Amino acid sequence: MIDRRLLSTKILASAAILVACASAAPAQSNEEMQGVVQFAGSLAQYRVYLFPEATFPEVDTLNRDLREAQGQARRADGDARNAALVNWAQGVARLEKLMTSVQSAISITVGDTKKVLPAHAPIAFPAGSGALMFHVNAGAGPAKYVVVENDFSEVSKSRVRCEVSAGAETWVLVTLTSVPMLKTIQEYEFPGVEPAKTILPMAFTTPDRGTIRIAIRSLDVRGAVPAMLRITSKFDGRDVRPGGALDFAPQFDHQGNFSGPRRTNLPGKLSGSYWCVPGETTTAVPPGDYAIVIERGVEHVAVFDTVHVESHETVEREYMPLRWVDMRKRGWWSGDDHVHCQILNDTDARVLSTWTRAEDVRLANVVKMGDIYRTWFEQRGFGPAYRVENNGYILCPGQECPRTHNELGHSLHMNITHMIRDTDRYYLYDTVFDAVHADGGLSGYAHVNTNLFHVDRDMSINIPKQKVDFIELLQFANLGTDLFYDFLNTGFKVTASAGSDVPWGGTVGEVRVYAYLGRKGFSADRWFEAVRQGHTFVTNGVMIDLNVDHAMPGDQITVKQDRPLRVRARAWGDPQRATPAKLEIVVHGDVIKTVAATAQEAELATEFDLPAGDGLWISARAEGTDGSRAHTTPVYVIREGLRFWKYDALDQLIAKRLASLAEVEKIVADAQAQDREGKVDDNRPIKQLALQSPELLERVKDARAIYTELQATMERERPLRHKSNP
Repeated sequence: MIDRRLLSTKILASAAILVACASAAPAQSNEEMQGVVQFAGSLAQYRVYLFPEATFPEVDTLNRDLREAQGQARRADGDARNAALVNWAQGVARLEKLMTSVQSAISITVGDTKKVLPAHAPIAFPAGSGALMFHVNAGAGPAKYVVVENDFSEVSKSRVRCEVSAGAETWVLVTLTSVPMLKTIQEYEFPGVEPAKTILPMAFTTPDRGTIRIAIRSLDVRGAVPAMLRITSKFDGRDVRPGGALDFAPQFDHQGNFSGPRRTNLPGKLSGSYWCVPGETTTAVPPGDYAIVIERGVEHVAVFDTVHVESHETVEREYMPLRWVDMRKRGWWSGDDHVHCQILNDTDARVLSTWTRAEDVRLANVVKMGDIYRTWFEQRGFGPAYRVENNGYILCPGQECPRTHNELGHSLHMNITHMIRDTDRYYLYDTVFDAVHADGGLSGYAHVNTNLFHVDRDMSINIPKQKVDFIELLQFANLGTDLFYDFLNTGFKVTASAGSDVPWGGTVGEVRVYAYLGRKGFSADRWFEAVRQGHTFVTNGVMIDLNVDHAMPGDQITVKQDRPLRVRARAWGDPQRATPAKLEIVVHGDVIKTVAATAQEAELATEFDLPAGDGLWISARAEGTDGSRAHTTPVYVIREGLRFWKYDALDQLIAKRLASLAEVEKIVADAQAQDREGKVDDNRPIKQLALQSPELLERVKDARAIYTELQATMERERPLRHKSNP
């Protein structure tokens, strides 16, 4: 038994010491802090085996508070760091107090001799996982915290060694996963001063499994269809791998999250991990209640169900996720412009095609990735001959390259006929853009929604030269419009696209771009042409539509004089999951019209007249009640003789672009200086930047000349524009 009076005295003493010392020095080393954080995280994950239910909120809160305090202590200094250390010390004191509520803790005393304790009474776990807590007494020093992971699915020894701290008490949390059915014997060893050790034999029992058999159907086709499936034990909250689930790791080159279970960036109650299953799956599970979630992309109503399973029982379920909307019938076809996955053979192609069908993504741009050193996600070929078509779903090989992190950002290309990559001209992105266009492909930029990797720099060079077809506006559930609006407001047409970036992203199509084909049949060539024309919108849930004088996103309306334009827009969503919360009309980056839901409404709409003025761009954007977002490519209204730009903000807008060009000149100058000093012979990226700098600076010079000409255009337009403009 644990002497809880002694523990309470220790808790108070430790807390006083930690709080008193926090302002002067860390209470523990970084390594020890990380050990405590890992321990708290495992406590939260396995709390059901250790704590009474009433304690769960405190376990979760403590886990979060300790992680936040650790992070603040690492990042901050001065008073802020001292405050973080005080928070850390208080959290450790709370942890020590919390441990007194672990009624099942097993006390172990480590001595100076070898001893084998009597076998502990068998412990029955209701599922295939569990947890043990050992309170090991090896002295009176401050408490230490250790996690030992015991996965029975791995080749393991019959004895598990649990490290303890000499001269201190140690709380050892042993996590148990994949515990075999029926009775299992395991020995736990607690070392003292060599060769002393204490050994405790343990026995575990788990009940016989039952079976869940699931078939997933669709009205679109006969037979079972692929889907994303999550099976979660309602007892311990652990996910179960469905039988026959696909494992994408072999096709991910150890990049990103290279695993079969996909931790998605889906909004609302759909967030979480899923496995891709081919349509029918049979899974053995411990007896109990299981939550079933099935999703098939944003156009389908998700399935939520609970099943109860007994030992030796087979529970059969058939599900048919129905469409709440069929965008194909409206002429819109979905795509994901940024999917990383190796395709070297028919098996690779079949696995990825199953995934895109599971998420109902009609076209996936499967990109081979490169940098100045090498490539990843190899493809067996490019062009129409290497497209994979399966029941109306298409995989098209593309590339993400050139791709620099600290210089110019990541470029993205679709519908290419061969990999275009010249590392001796790697910083000259336009050479790739030109080659892609010569072959009929499309070029754009990844991660524009976050301006990741300084993508604004190359955008400032090549968008003014009309070499860019699209930009990623939506990714990782984040709609980022700053750069999008800046370039539009400077009078450049920019098409909205979206890509998941798996395996860094969660699942294919968690964000997607819709391209309008109208009544034309779906094909890759028609889809790419629709993107080229700018007939797109992006979404991760709620749907959106915009019409201006019968023009759709990407279209241009030319007017000879100011006249009213009829604007029609609407947003709609899944009534069971994500109805629209807000619909906005955006002109020159400013919201000019908002329709907000006053209750749960399946659709929001607006119709009004808007003056054409001196020209403008107009988009619609929407937000769902689940936090999902949607945004259209603009309709461009051109007043003859004028640009459609945001005239009264041009000084600031052009200054931003010139600042981006100046950053390019700065990194080039730094690379040249380092090269002259002989400092970069072993740094290929900087060496190549220095070698390629003359041609890159010529491109900067050309772009700067375009902005200078735009400033002259401003002055020429001034007397022609409406009197309300300065």
